[in-house]
Amino acid sequence: MSRSPFRSRRPRIGAAVGVIAASSTLLGNAAAQVAPVVLPHAAGQQALAVRIDPGGITARACPAAAACALDGGKVLAVPSEVAPLLGSARVVPITLPGGKRLAKIEAPAAGKPASASAPGAGSGSWAMLLAAPLAGKGTEPIVLWSGWTGVAIGEHGEARSDAVVVEPLGSGSRVLVGQLREDVTICGRPALVGASEVDPRTMTLVKGASFQNLPAEERRAAGKLAAERREADAAAPAFRLLRPTAASSAVGKRFAEIADGDPKTAWSEGKVGAGRGEFVSFSSADEVGITGLGLRIKPPDGVEGGAAPRTLFVATPDRLFQVSLPEDAWLKDSAGYEVKLPEEIRASCLAVVLDEAYAPRGAEDRGAPSAPEVRVTIAEVTARTAFDGQGPGTLVGALAGGGERSRAAAALLARSGPEGIDAAIAGYDKLDAAGRQLARGVIDAAPCAAQIPFFTARLASGAAAAARPTSGAAAAAPARAPRAAAPEPDPELHHARDRIRRCGRAAAPALAEIVKEGGAAAKVAAAGELALVAPAEAIPALLDALPGARGATRRDLRAALALASRNGRAAPVVEEEVQMERLRARPEDTQLDLLRALGPALGRVRGGSAAFQALASAASAPFARRYLLQAPAAALARAGEASAEAYLRASLRKDADPHVRLRAAEVAAEVPALAPDLLAAASDPDVRVREAAIVALSRAASAGAKLPAGAAEALAARLASDPWTFVRGGAALAIGAMPATLAGDRALVGALADRSPEVRRHALDGLGAHRATAHIEAVRDRAEDKAEDVEVRARAILALGAMCDASSVDLWTRLALRAKAPIGEGDQRLGSAALAALGAVHPADLPARLKPLLDKDTPHGLREAARAALSAAPQCRR
Repeated sequence: MSRSPFRSRRPRIGAAVGVIAASSTLLGNAAAQVAPVVLPHAAGQQALAVRIDPGGITARACPAAAACALDGGKVLAVPSEVAPLLGSARVVPITLPGGKRLAKIEAPAAGKPASASAPGAGSGSWAMLLAAPLAGKGTEPIVLWSGWTGVAIGEHGEARSDAVVVEPLGSGSRVLVGQLREDVTICGRPALVGASEVDPRTMTLVKGASFQNLPAEERRAAGKLAAERREADAAAPAFRLLRPTAASSAVGKRFAEIADGDPKTAWSEGKVGAGRGEFVSFSSADEVGITGLGLRIKPPDGVEGGAAPRTLFVATPDRLFQVSLPEDAWLKDSAGYEVKLPEEIRASCLAVVLDEAYAPRGAEDRGAPSAPEVRVTIAEVTARTAFDGQGPGTLVGALAGGGERSRAAAALLARSGPEGIDAAIAGYDKLDAAGRQLARGVIDAAPCAAQIPFFTARLASGAAAAARPTSGAAAAAPARAPRAAAPEPDPELHHARDRIRRCGRAAAPALAEIVKEGGAAAKVAAAGELALVAPAEAIPALLDALPGARGATRRDLRAALALASRNGRAAPVVEEEVQMERLRARPEDTQLDLLRALGPALGRVRGGSAAFQALASAASAPFARRYLLQAPAAALARAGEASAEAYLRASLRKDADPHVRLRAAEVAAEVPALAPDLLAAASDPDVRVREAAIVALSRAASAGAKLPAGAAEALAARLASDPWTFVRGGAALAIGAMPATLAGDRALVGALADRSPEVRRHALDGLGAHRATAHIEAVRDRAEDKAEDVEVRARAILALGAMCDASSVDLWTRLALRAKAPIGEGDQRLGSAALAALGAVHPADLPARLKPLLDKDTPHGLREAARAALSAAPQCRR
C-alpha cells in the first residue's frame, strides 16, 4: 500500500521540529538522565528540576534564590502505555522570548503498534510541556500540555495528528501546539493548524497563534515577483479556475469568498497578530496553464481591523514564489494588482500564504485596550490564463480536436458553473467525436437536474439510430445472405445509460415522457432504463404506453413492465393497478399484459386473484384471452388458488382450441396437482398437445414430482404406437426421467428397434439413467453394431458405462485409441463416448490403457478428455 502524501511529507513540518531533535542530542542518552535536569530561574519565574526514571517523571519547582533539588518533588502521572517508553525519553530545555524557560519531555515510540486506543507507531512520540510557575504563583510544576505527536488518527484523507513545534526567533523560541491534517495542507506541504502558543507572560497556552509553515530554506529559494498596480479593473473571466478548498483560519469561516468573483466579499485571517503563515488553498485544473494572478486586496466596505499584506507566497506542489506588493493596498480603495508569472504553470493545487503585512495604526501595541485586532485581508484572487476574455460559447468551440488546448477548455467549462454546462449542451452536436467526448465530461460534472434532459435525449436518439439499417443495401440484403457482425456498441448511448443510472429516480420524469411520446426504439430504450432506476414510476407509465404499441415494441415494453414489477419498491403501485376499478379502466389487452408481466409474483400480489377471475370469468372469452391467461392461471395455481387450478384443468381437458390446450400443458408442469390431467393430455387427439403434455411430464419427473399411477404404462403406449417421431422421442425422455419401472424399461428396450435414430438415442439415455442391467445385452448390441447410427452407438456406450459393464472395457479402449488417428467424425464421437465410459468404470489399469493418448502428438481435445477420464471419480465398484 502506498503511503499518503500527508505521512510521506510530514517531516517537512518544519525545520522547527528539527530544532527539538537537535537540542535533544545535547543531553546524551537516556541513561544520563538518571540525574536531574535543572532549568535555572529566570526573571519572574522559579527554577525547575526534572528527572525521568523508568517508573515515572519527577519534577519540583524551587524559589529563585534556592538551589533546586528533587527532594520532595512531585511524581507526575503518565498514561499506562507511556510508562514503558520512559527509558528512552529525553528532556529538552527551551528558552522562550524574554528568558523564561520550559522543558519538553519526549518519549519516542518507534516500532510500537498504533491505534486509536494505543497510539504511538512509527516515528510518533509522547510529549509533555512542563514549566515552573511564575514567581509568587505557587510551587507546583505546571503541565502545559501532554499527548501523542506524529500519530495520525482518522480515515484516510481526513486523518489528523497533534504536533509540538519550536520556532527559533532572534531571542529565544516560540513553542506551539497544533494539529497536522491531511485535508488542510499547502498543496501537499504539511501545515500546523488550530495552533496555540505558550505565552511567556502567563506561562499558559493561548489559542489563535499563527505559524509560518513554509520551511525557511524553501522560502529563501522562492522566486521573487513584484505585483503591479492596475489602473483599470481587468475584465472578469467567464470562469473561475481557482476554487478554495481549505484555509488555516478565516473570520466567520468565510474563506470561499476569496475567489467568488465578488470584490465586495473577502477572506480575512483569524489569528492573533498579523497572520504570518495563514493561508488559503485552491484547487485548480492542471490541464490549464496559469500565466499570472489578479489580486484585489481591500473590499469596498473594508473590514474591521483590516490590513493589507506586504509580501505573500504563492505555492504549487513543486514551486514557490514570493510576491511583493508595491504599496499599502488598504490605503488604495478598489485598487487591483497583477502578478505575472515567469512562465506558465500547470498545477491541480495553488495556495496563497501570508508573510509580512502593513499593520494598521495602533496594532503594534497589543496590550492597549483600544488596539484594533489585525485582520490581514484579501478580497479576490483570480487566475490569469490564455483563455481570458473568452465566453463559454468560445470555449465549447475550442473542444474540437481533443488536443491539449481542447482539454484546457474542457477543464475551464467544467468550472464555469451552469453557463458552461448550458454552453456544452448547446454546442454538442456541432463538435467532432473528440470534442463530444470532452463535452460529455463537462456535462458529467453537472447536477442531475441539468444532466438528465441531455442524456435522456441522447438515449432516445442513439436508440433510434441503432435501430435503423446501416444502409439501403443492407436493408435489401437477400434473406440467405450471411448475417453481418453485430455493430460496435455506440459509446454515446452507453455513456448516456451510465449517467441516467447514476442519477437514478431523478431521471424518471424525462424517461416517462420518452416512453409516452418517443418513437418505437426510443420508447423501448427509455422503458428499460425507467424500469431499472424507478420501478414504481415505471409501472403506470408503461401501462399507459402499451395500448398504442404493436409487435416487438409491445413485447419489449411488457418485458420492461415485468422487470419493474419484480422490484420490491414497485409492490404498492402494482397492488394499486390490479384493483378492479383501476384495472377495468384500462383496455383488456393491457390488463392481460399486466397479469402476464407479474409472472410467478402474481400469486403474492394482493388483488391479483380477483383481477384474474374478472378476466377468466367473462362470457364468450376470445381465443387470445384464453391463450394468454394460461400462464397467470399457473402462477396462481402454484400459489394455492383453487379457482385458477380449476381454470387451467378445464383448459387442458376441454378447451376447443388445441393451441389453448397446448399452452395449458406447457405451463402446467410446475403444478403438481395437474399431473393426472397432463397424463390424460398425453393422449390428446392433437399431436402438438400430446407433445407438450409429455414434455411437461418429463419436466415434472426431472424436478422430482411424483407422477400418478399408470404413468409409465401410458407413456409406454405412446412410445410404442404414436405415429409422430417427436412424440415417441418425448415419451422416451419422460420415461427416462421417471424412477425405473419394469413396464417403463421394457418399453425403452422395445424402442431400440424404433425406425427413428432419435427415439433410439432417447431410449438408450433412459436405460442408462435407470442402470437397467437386466437389458445390458440389448444395449451392448447397439454399441457393437457397426451399421448403427454413430450417435446411437455413442449413447449406447455411455449407457453401458452407467451400467458399469466391465466386459466392454477392451472395446472402449480400442475406440478411444482409434480416435487419435480417426478415419472420420464417427471415430471421434465414439472415442469421446468410450473415454467417458472408461472414466465411469475406471478399471485398475486405466493409466496404462490411456497412456498413448497422453503423448504430445495426441490432438489437444482428445488428450484433455483422456486426462479427465483418469481424474474422474469411479462410479462402479471393482
